Amino acid sequence: MNKTELENIISYNNHAVTMAQIAVNLLEGKNPLNVCGVRELLALYLLVPYITNKRLDVPAANYNVPQLDMKTVLTKVRFKNGSLSEMTLDNLRNALCHSFVALTEKGDLILDDRASCDRKTHDTIPDKGFCNRLEVLKTRRKLLELHKKVLKQQAEFNNKLVQECEECK
Repeated sequence: MNKTELENIISYNNHAVTMAQIAVNLLEGKNPLNVCGVRELLALYLLVPYITNKRLDVPAANYNVPQLDMKTVLTKVRFKNGSLSEMTLDNLRNALCHSFVALTEKGDLILDDRASCDRKTHDTIPDKGFCNRLEVLKTRRKLLELHKKVLKQQAEFNNKLVQECEECK
């Protein structure tokens, strides 16, 4: 085991500490957002409603939940064997919903290997100790891009509703 592998293992093992500490700080009125990687971690989870296979149910017509393309690539990752894989929003969602995100000491994010492969592939991987490491600054830029798409979609939808309502008068 080398230093990077050890850091990944410790970060993975401390995921519960990281997540619980964020929650405790928030609930006690403290600001955990200054810890490197916390904003990106929260932004990952805040994407979940918009990365679904089908639109979420809405109360009635004219209600909207934006939807991002599940095939969008968040990043590319390299497996232990050197092969390259794409981390799509679909696989990201699976990792977020069925596993967790952890932070390294320098604030990079560690995701379970399901974030870069489908379930069938994940089930056949003999060494499930591989994790995807996301560089915090690169991840921040991509997350900003994705959340801005959500904002744009919702603004366009609402503007269309306003126009239709004004035309009915």
